[in-house]
Amino acid sequence: MKKEVPLAIGLLVGLFAVIEFYIPHHAVGTIRDHLLDWALVLAAGAYVLGAINLLQVNVPRVRRREEDWQYKVVLIAGAAVMGLVGIQWHTFGGDPPTKVTVTRVDDASAYAVPAGMASVIIETGEDDALVKVGPAAEQPATPPGKGVVAVDVPPGKHGVKIYMRAAGYTELTGEIEVAAGDVVRVAGTPTMTWGPTGRVYVWLYDHIFAPCNATMFALLAFFVASAAFRAFRARNVDAALLLGSAIIILIGRAPIGRTISPILPEISDWILDIPNNAGRRAIMMGAAIGAIATGLRVILGLERSHLGSD
Repeated sequence: MKKEVPLAIGLLVGLFAVIEFYIPHHAVGTIRDHLLDWALVLAAGAYVLGAINLLQVNVPRVRRREEDWQYKVVLIAGAAVMGLVGIQWHTFGGDPPTKVTVTRVDDASAYAVPAGMASVIIETGEDDALVKVGPAAEQPATPPGKGVVAVDVPPGKHGVKIYMRAAGYTELTGEIEVAAGDVVRVAGTPTMTWGPTGRVYVWLYDHIFAPCNATMFALLAFFVASAAFRAFRARNVDAALLLGSAIIILIGRAPIGRTISPILPEISDWILDIPNNAGRRAIMMGAAIGAIATGLRVILGLERSHLGSD
């Protein structure tokens, strides 16, 4: 039963995944949506198991002070920090406001409102905030005071938006309707958010992960060049074709290639568009056929490696 039940489930789910493309009935779509929801739950559980496995594997090695244990400390600390900042702390106790507060100034005589216009005074309390009223261009909320900007608009309805220059803050919106000579005060302060789109998460990604990622790929270029130097040796006809194509593409794609001959870039483009595309499509077709064959083997129970069998 330990193997028969998983095989039966794989058979049923696999057959349904194939036939649901050909049955447009709404009930089939409902079942598909439920299965996708279950898959999301299983994926979330897999992430939790991955985090537990990360601790089980690395914490004992840190305790025993094994080789390169310092890097494992950095790994655990980085995973913990990104996990904490990935939680949407700003939603605890309720979602932050997303609407501006609009109040009308009864005595507009103290404000210099242009004839036939209305004045909108926006208070954000943030020097780095941007405001946008109606179709006008965005402007910083700095004059005439800290986080305050005055905008003259024609009579009518206008949308108001307050947001920050940096990512990771809420965006406040609203709508006002003004007549000539009106003065309207709009207030709102964008709130810093947490989670995958929050300020701290985005900052860590942009200033730590992205530079490290770029550094890794920059170092990878040298390993690729070293491997290419060892591989591009004309020991036979195939290697000679590979070496010749690589030289033509490298020179043709570089600015010096056109200086040497205007034909080199054209030859380089032809190699990339014709032989390279043909080979790439053949590989993709072969991989697709292999995936179909593997899927059929799993559905029919011939492939049992996922059950722990050899």
